[in-house]
Amino acid sequence: MPRPTISIAVSEDLARQLPSDPQERQEVLVLGLREWRVRKALEAYKQGQGSLAHAAHQAGISLREMIPLAYAHGLTPKVEPMEIDNPSL
Repeated sequence: MPRPTISIAVSEDLARQLPSDPQERQEVLVLGLREWRVRKALEAYKQGQGSLAHAAHQAGISLREMIPLAYAHGLTPKVEPMEIDNPSL
């Protein structure tokens, strides 16, 4: 099955910064999407829309990964020790 392709208009400056290799461009997109999901999930958490564990789930990462990201975004996460010890979070 052929892989889907997308086309988006970007500034000339951004286009120059993108790698020429298609696999590397895909990696840039994957990394950017991950950061975007984390940022959106942390914005919702900051507004009181669920727990940090819920935000981690929404971002598609573990709670252990989300905790330092919350601090990096200027938040002080409220996490129960039991949540941290649960490997499914």
